[in-house]
Amino acid sequence: MIHATEGGVYLFGYDTIEDAPGLWDEWYETVADAKEAACEQYGVAEAAWQSIPDPLEGCQQDWIAPVRVKDRAEGNPQWGSFEQLVDDQWLSL
Repeated sequence: MIHATEGGVYLFGYDTIEDAPGLWDEWYETVADAKEAACEQYGVAEAAWQSIPDPLEGCQQDWIAPVRVKDRAEGNPQWGSFEQLVDDQWLSL
């Protein structure tokens, strides 16, 4: 997965096709640089990329579904504990 931000581009790596947190990430200056690295290092062809919406505010960059760290919005993040937005309700994962 590639996520572009104002400060650069993150390339996230996974070991599953299920929506889950990335196992690792790398930072690049441009999307083109990230795609080139994905092709050279991991064999991801240009045609394999699919566009997905940007994450909701406060949600994880490396998930497709709206997932956030539990209690992070309240200023007391429970690192390693997540919740997902389902039918307008945040449910623990």
